[in-house]
Amino acid sequence: MDYKKKKFLTFIMLCLAFLVYGIPHCENHTIKRLSKDDTGELQNRINQLKKGGILDGGNRTYYVTSLWLKSNMVIQNMKLVSIPTDVSDVSVLNIGNDLLTNIYNSSKEGKEHYEISRTYPGFSNISIKNIEIDGNRANQKNLDIRDGGKHGINIKGFANHIKLENLNIHDCATDGIAIYRGLHTNLLSNTEIFAAKNIELYNVTSTKNRRHGGSGDSISDFKCSDSKFTENGKSYGANLKEGHGLEGARYNGNLYGNGWDMEGYGLGSAISNMHFKNTSFTNNMGGGVVFYDTTNSNERQFVPRKNIVIENCIIDAGENNPSGYFSLVFSSTIESKKNTTKLYSDLRIINTKLYGKILLRSVNNIYLENTTIFSKDKYSGLLDNVSNLSYTFSGKLKTNFLWEKYDFVNVK
Repeated sequence: MDYKKKKFLTFIMLCLAFLVYGIPHCENHTIKRLSKDDTGELQNRINQLKKGGILDGGNRTYYVTSLWLKSNMVIQNMKLVSIPTDVSDVSVLNIGNDLLTNIYNSSKEGKEHYEISRTYPGFSNISIKNIEIDGNRANQKNLDIRDGGKHGINIKGFANHIKLENLNIHDCATDGIAIYRGLHTNLLSNTEIFAAKNIELYNVTSTKNRRHGGSGDSISDFKCSDSKFTENGKSYGANLKEGHGLEGARYNGNLYGNGWDMEGYGLGSAISNMHFKNTSFTNNMGGGVVFYDTTNSNERQFVPRKNIVIENCIIDAGENNPSGYFSLVFSSTIESKKNTTKLYSDLRIINTKLYGKILLRSVNNIYLENTTIFSKDKYSGLLDNVSNLSYTFSGKLKTNFLWEKYDFVNVK
């Protein structure tokens, strides 16, 4: 064999090696490229990472069921496509776990996540960045239980200092991002009130997911900036049966997916210090931003849902909102709205455009600054058991709000 042939064959072998094993990235782990299921290879790399380690995907596409992250790690630079499964509760990226219902969440890593995340401090210092997640909703099955429980990023139980940056999450069979206390934790006296702390989202797009763009409860010190939550909760296709991946999630027969949905169902669902900035919540099936909580605020251990800021955002009422023409909602149940202690407290809406009315039920201390509300009728919103509402405008921007009011005190 002559020299030129040897050189050519050597070049071909090197190219094949790079395609199979990836190109090294400093001290980061590299990943094999497989055609059908990359879950095992990626999970092994995650398990092998040392403290502060980085898993770099080399900007390639990988097919996975569920990956289980660990504390003190970074995962970056890849596209992840969800492999269809015929069981519920199979999310792409997982931090914590509150269910042991199938072979995926009952794996060795799933069981470890269940135990670690059920008590404080749980998982900490995890960064997810420069990643696209395709939830492959069209091909997912078994979406009746918990609306499928198939999220793009699933954070359950105790977690601290989690950063999501430069992400494109789309077509998930349930939510793009889900952050919940989980079914496996207990609220002990006045400790461990918040499960998720110091959560940061920057430049995250969550779109065309079957239910919500994002959802959660039991969160404190949360920041979301420069992000988009759009086109969630919709159906794509004609004559689809309920439960089909392309059919939007339904509640009482109605499509209802919101841009961001915060729902609370007990004392452990408290929220505090949440800040949405420079973010849009538009063109979803339901409302742009919804805070709804069934907790009885007269309970002895109740903690008000407080210190929530929405700044420089655009929020609309959705395309066919089953709750009415409301873009922004803070609401208790009808049964609890007259409780002495208000459910929500200390809300600030700053430099924000609302295309749809605001609904405030069981709210104390709300301040609107340079905020405009575009409504289809004469009312800017509905106030039901609200106290201490004020608003101001600076410069040329100035308007008056007309409220539909029930049981209110000190409302401007």
